[in-house]
Amino acid sequence: MFQAQFVVIREAIEVVLRHLGGLPCSDTTELFRTRVQDFAQETEMWSATSPTPREMDLLMKRVLALHIDMTKLERQFVTEGEAVTA
Repeated sequence: MFQAQFVVIREAIEVVLRHLGGLPCSDTTELFRTRVQDFAQETEMWSATSPTPREMDLLMKRVLALHIDMTKLERQFVTEGEAVTA
């Protein structure tokens, strides 16, 4: 079970990174990039110490919240006429 959840979290982080790569550079995208890199480091530390189910749930919620914020930012760029590719 742990392994499956771990894979889902890592894949969610990779999706956020791919989408960020398609956005124009800005203070917000840099902030998002920093946050998602922090999330990736946290999951890498789990290789040494197994997280509790609560820790995994909390991280996944943070990753999903960032994904939502990033999607809103993508829409903002599209609305403003920026070309966004993902």
